[in-house]
Amino acid sequence: EILAAAAVSGSLLMISGAWAQTCVTPPSCEELGYTKSASDCEGMESLLCPFDKSKYYCVDVAGSLANAVPGMILYSDGTVSENVVSSKTPVGVVAYNDGKYRLAISLQGTDARWAWNGSDGKEVDISCLPNIEDKTDALNDMDGKNNTECIISSNTGYKHPAAEYCNSYKPVSSGTGASGWYLPAAGELYNILHSRNAVNIGLQKVGTEIPSNYDDDYWSSTEQKPFQEGSVWTVSVKSFDMDDGYLKSNSFRTRCVLAF
Repeated sequence: EILAAAAVSGSLLMISGAWAQTCVTPPSCEELGYTKSASDCEGMESLLCPFDKSKYYCVDVAGSLANAVPGMILYSDGTVSENVVSSKTPVGVVAYNDGKYRLAISLQGTDARWAWNGSDGKEVDISCLPNIEDKTDALNDMDGKNNTECIISSNTGYKHPAAEYCNSYKPVSSGTGASGWYLPAAGELYNILHSRNAVNIGLQKVGTEIPSNYDDDYWSSTEQKPFQEGSVWTVSVKSFDMDDGYLKSNSFRTRCVLAF
């Protein structure tokens, strides 16, 4: 009996020692990376902390904008999502991403003349804009921001409704989308409209779209080689092709873009 009792006591001591070695305080949810709330992760893939169901882990979308694809919704906090996030304010839809250059298209558009002085749009050439004659060269123009700044600052005696609309476009008062919108260059517009099906999926989620049966073209900020009294390259939403020879006095569709 004494030997048996000693054996049992020894076993208990061994078990107690094992418990002392393996029972440690587990890491906190924060230490494991579960630092978000349910609202932070709305619209994103997420995981729940196994120790605290109020703690979440989700992809930091703001840090992965390089992976944004056409059709994703861009929000004023600088994040993107494939889904509508009710707690955030949408400002545009991702329309182009070539890995180094990302563009979002505005949720709203307008009909506008490219140039107008109250009676006609027969303005002189804007000297700070390149005059591009060849279609291939026009497709390579991806500098709509500088184009728009040039148009706005030109002193021709004409108003420029399309460029002015985009230059002052402001869907939110602060954050992403509060400034920086411009009239896209021909190459930017061409690439955006070629992703129209994907872009429309995103636009429709927030209650708007680019009509597929619209007859008119969309204005670019790319000036053509002087033709008659001046013309601008446009892109047709129906044919997905570049058009030239349209005078600035025409009223065409206008959508603004934002580099983000």
